[in-house]
Amino acid sequence: MSAFLEKGNRKTLYFWQSARSKRAHVKSAHVKSAYVKRLGCALALAALAFSVRADLVGEETRLAFDVSTRINLDQVNDRSSMLHFLGVDFFKTFSVNGRDVGTLLLQPYLIRAVHLSPHPGLFDDPNDVALQFRNLYYRLPPMFNRSMQMSIGHVELPYGLEREYETNQTLQQFNNAVDGGHKTDWGLMLDGTAGKMKYDVTLTRGSGNEWRNDGDPYLFTARFSTVTNHWYNLGLTVVQGELWQGSGMTSARDRVAVDGRIDLRRWTLKGQISNGHNGRVDARRSLLEVEWTYGYSEWTVYLQRFVFELGNQKFDQETHSFGVRFEPTNHLQVDVDYSKDANNFGKPNREMLRAQIRVRL
Repeated sequence: MSAFLEKGNRKTLYFWQSARSKRAHVKSAHVKSAYVKRLGCALALAALAFSVRADLVGEETRLAFDVSTRINLDQVNDRSSMLHFLGVDFFKTFSVNGRDVGTLLLQPYLIRAVHLSPHPGLFDDPNDVALQFRNLYYRLPPMFNRSMQMSIGHVELPYGLEREYETNQTLQQFNNAVDGGHKTDWGLMLDGTAGKMKYDVTLTRGSGNEWRNDGDPYLFTARFSTVTNHWYNLGLTVVQGELWQGSGMTSARDRVAVDGRIDLRRWTLKGQISNGHNGRVDARRSLLEVEWTYGYSEWTVYLQRFVFELGNQKFDQETHSFGVRFEPTNHLQVDVDYSKDANNFGKPNREMLRAQIRVRL
């Protein structure tokens, strides 16, 4: 942990101190919250490391440390930024008298941003450190003749193609938070099968990475799909909620989305289209992706096209992305992605080259 925070020696120390000085005017409660988050992550990492030394990790437990660095090269203004990730992937099955009573999944990530501008709400400024929760939930044993399972905690929302593909910590993204409001959220998930159909339903807080209840936000997300072990898959997603905006304010969000996938030997065709509202503004979005894999998915090459339309904008946003991922083992992953706008709501087009290296220990 300390090695990660001190990486870059004086430069890292400068970024850390700079971020602290810029936030001096923020309310003391908010500052204390930031310290608590970082301390909590440090304690979690230390506890898990200690459990390994104490031989507490057995056959029903998985523990991995996830380390990655991402560089973003803005081709428009010739600026660069970086993101450093240090995460823990901890999975454990609990049993009593030989009977399964549930599983625990913990995936906290400590992220350091360097010259990241514009920066997402997770960070307070372009040079900052933040704690992000990917998945953090307890999953109960199967119920009702193994047709349903319940998860409680910080869960991934079952929106469209995201539910069927693992995109965490890769550059191959579907950017579904633009539609569904969040990629992960605090709450309850029910998933299972009913006949030849698969269902995933979540009722969550609507505040994303942190639990916020002022303004009484909420988010309901449900996806119904065909089973995934065929050469094709079709899904229907419904979203309804009030997203937390801060200061007791919320923003209405609703979507209806249809997604599909077709496998043709080494080729996979994916598509997704949605319609709904951001507040009172009409919103429509579509995604088309062509993917090619080689070997046991050691090599992945993809081409994506995104189109986003808003009722209060005269022009739409159209983005094309081309990427390559090399994953020779479960311990090493290298990604490169190039994206460019054809349109950007009438604003200057964006153009970005990104690269990432990831190691799992």
